[in-house]
Amino acid sequence: MKCQGRKLLCGLPRCPIKDRISAFKIALSKAAGAEVFGSSPPAAVVGEYGWPQVAVYIGEPPEVFGEEAKRYEDPSLLWGLPLEEIARLRSYVTFGVKRAVTPWELGELPYVAVSARPVDVEMRLAKPPAPQVRFDLREKPMGPRAPLERARVVENPVVPRQLDRLIAEDAAAGEAVVELYSKGVDLYIIQRAFALGLLGARHRRRLVPSRWGITAVDVAVGDWLASRVRDLPEVPQTLYGYGEYLDNRYLVAVVPGPLRFAYLERWQSGGGVAEILVREDVCGVRSTMDGGFEAARVAVLEKLASMGRRGSVGIVRWIGEGYYVSVGNWQIRETLRRVVLRPIDEGYRLYVERVGADPLRLLGGSAKPLTEFF
Repeated sequence: MKCQGRKLLCGLPRCPIKDRISAFKIALSKAAGAEVFGSSPPAAVVGEYGWPQVAVYIGEPPEVFGEEAKRYEDPSLLWGLPLEEIARLRSYVTFGVKRAVTPWELGELPYVAVSARPVDVEMRLAKPPAPQVRFDLREKPMGPRAPLERARVVENPVVPRQLDRLIAEDAAAGEAVVELYSKGVDLYIIQRAFALGLLGARHRRRLVPSRWGITAVDVAVGDWLASRVRDLPEVPQTLYGYGEYLDNRYLVAVVPGPLRFAYLERWQSGGGVAEILVREDVCGVRSTMDGGFEAARVAVLEKLASMGRRGSVGIVRWIGEGYYVSVGNWQIRETLRRVVLRPIDEGYRLYVERVGADPLRLLGGSAKPLTEFF
């Protein structure tokens, strides 16, 4: 059957393809042929194909400058927006693409990507940027792109002082990540710095695909937080929290006991269901590595650390058909950061009501005690 967006035969309230094409058209009209001028939000994505020589995407919304540019990329500003609006904003950001192995091949651009505020950049592309409409649940929507011929950074990036120092040093990348996070540097700046090869022993620095880098930073930060939470007093009673965003629904349960995790991700599509289950034991050993789990784990550990308590944590994530475009693991992290843990089971009842499934049954039988999460 041929898609007819105007008839909305897919059942969605709006046509996501038409929305993205509209954003592409506006972005292309603002770009003067192969010339693009705006503020990098900052935005940088490191691809995977062909590693260690990979494609680096440096993005900016054409003719958008200053703090306004941040809303195109900053998770704290994007959270709460509908999926169509996030896809529209991301589809407007125009990218220059350059293949490289090390950050030194990119000149000043890595520093632009880790700036604490948007930086004006003029990009000359090898040809007029072209849009690509792809709906891949592993990739965030991206705007028009073309090979980068040259870039001129119009103003100085504002690199956090702690990061600027570590860029010049040879500290191990994992240690650098933890030091930056503990000093209050924004987690998303740390993730971009890691992906762009700005951390670690200088003679060994390489670009790291963004998906790998985001998970690596979440693991390092999460392990550090876990080392602090592990010896705290137990929660005095079972705590529940519920959150939902972009047709993702989350239940968090923390029961008295040692620090350990069970994470169930359940994808709903038509009559089919796909599941991912991750368990982490008291020693921090995972049953498998999963980026969604690591993002959720960081958010919950931050919450436990701020409470000064530990417990055994169960997280159930239900993903509905309305989440047809992935926006990235930031939505998991930011949604769970906003979850409130309470000693009453309102969150549990709300999850059952909204999803129509008992999360305990999904994790091994509703008749069993909550500790059967583990």
